[in-house]
Amino acid sequence: MSDDASEERPVRTLKPGDRVLRVRTRRAKLPLIERRLEAPLVEAFRLFRDVATQTPILWFLSALLVLVIIGPIPVWLFERTAADADMHSYWVGLWWAVSAFSTVGHSGVSVETAGGRIVGSIYTVLSVSLFFGSVIAAFSSYFILTWRTPKRQLVDTINYYLQRVEELSVEELEDLEDMTRGLLLTARERVESQQKADETPPAQP
Repeated sequence: MSDDASEERPVRTLKPGDRVLRVRTRRAKLPLIERRLEAPLVEAFRLFRDVATQTPILWFLSALLVLVIIGPIPVWLFERTAADADMHSYWVGLWWAVSAFSTVGHSGVSVETAGGRIVGSIYTVLSVSLFFGSVIAAFSSYFILTWRTPKRQLVDTINYYLQRVEELSVEELEDLEDMTRGLLLTARERVESQQKADETPPAQP
C-alpha cells in the first residue's frame, strides 16, 4: 500500500492542461512543454528549442538563407557592366541582399541597371515576405499558443505527441496515455453532469 502511494502523486501544474486532468499519475513532467522560471540563458535556449521543434521555422530559415546567397548573383551580373555601378563584386551584392531583406535600407549600394532593378525588386519582395511572413510569424504563433486555455493546450499537446508517436520514449508514451485518459474522464464527467441536470425534474412551485 505504501509503495503504491509513493509511486502515485497528484499532477503538478507544470504543463499546459494540467488543470483539466482528473487522474493521478506517476510522472508529471513533459520536457517539450514545461515552462519554469530559470536562468535567462536557459529560458532563451528553451524558447528557441521549442520554436524550432514545434514550428517549421528551420525550413523557412533555410529557404531564406538560400535566397540571400543566390539572390545577389543575377543582380551583380547586370550591375557589373554598368559604368557607375556600386555593386562591383558579389560580396557587395551580398551586403545589399542582407540589407534589402532586413529592410535596413542603409547598405550604401544603389542598383543602376534596369535588369538589376527588376531582379532586385523581385528578390526584395520574396525575401521580405519570407522573413516577416514566415519566420516572425512562427515566433508570434508560438507565443499566442502559449497563452491559450489549459484545456486547449492539452488537446494541442496530445495532437503533437500523436503526430510523432513512433518517436516517443516509453515515459512520453505513458504521459500521453495519462493525459488522454484524464481528458476523456473529464469529458465523461461533464456529459454525465449535464445528463443528470437534464433528467432532474424542475421544482414544483
